[in-house]
Amino acid sequence: MVLYTTMSKVGSTRLAIVEKSITDTIERLSELPPGPRVRELRAKAEGFERALRSWSARPPTEEQRSTLLKLVLELNMETMTFAREPPKP
Repeated sequence: MVLYTTMSKVGSTRLAIVEKSITDTIERLSELPPGPRVRELRAKAEGFERALRSWSARPPTEEQRSTLLKLVLELNMETMTFAREPPKP
């Protein structure tokens, strides 16, 4: 797992929340049994992770930060909800 500590130092609290949420989501997904939904959620998380990494070369606009924060928090909630669902037979 890659942590973006340099982004947190330079970036905002919002970026630190995004980093932590992505890390938590990917860790939670790694604990779930493999399947199509887990792959879908992991793909989203990895896409958000790539977006965040790209900001070290090109800082985001305020709108981009807000949008990514919203998307990452929604994904985190979606992942937690999915993790609580009983396994399908």
